[in-house]
Amino acid sequence: MTQARQRRRRVILAAAAGLFAACGYRAAGMEEIACRAGISKPVLYKSFSSKLELYLAVLHEAMQELEETLTAALEPAEGMRSIVEASVAAVFDFADTRPRSAALLAGAAVADEPSAQRIAHQAATICIDTLAQALAPHPLPRAEHGWLITAELVAIAQSCARDWVATGKPLPKHEAIATTASLCWTGLAGVQLAPKHSARDVGQFPVPDATA
Repeated sequence: MTQARQRRRRVILAAAAGLFAACGYRAAGMEEIACRAGISKPVLYKSFSSKLELYLAVLHEAMQELEETLTAALEPAEGMRSIVEASVAAVFDFADTRPRSAALLAGAAVADEPSAQRIAHQAATICIDTLAQALAPHPLPRAEHGWLITAELVAIAQSCARDWVATGKPLPKHEAIATTASLCWTGLAGVQLAPKHSARDVGQFPVPDATA
């Protein structure tokens, strides 16, 4: 691919991402995307044969951005609490600094297009697997519960980040991150200690030291 075609592709993807994020896959039109990209509709179809192909390319870029954000955040993290805090911070940073990509992936999850739903599912799986890999040196008492617990940690972080953005960011980001991370960590600490206590002691779990 020539540099000119690469530049045109980037312009098209940026224009399409903005429109898809704003109004969804069904409502977005190729004519409007071409107009936003500053090209004709026939030229647009030379780069992408269909609106679906373009939409999936946009989603793949958003998914890659999410993976890169999470991987970079977890790389320096050590210890379970640090890992949990870093993962929550990464999810909030993604929602805050890349709102278009976050909106695209959230929209794909509920789109009536199966291939888009698959990418949204793949993005969630990447987050879960990346966090699970970071937590691997710190196994849970019952390893068979690990995937479910990690999935719930990711889901909580994503839900809180979406709500924080949707409500106009009522808290400073660092406070929203700290609150969400504390929620996740307290739950994880309870799961860690659960086998050592009887059911009636569930409400009395001590929270591990922050340096753990």
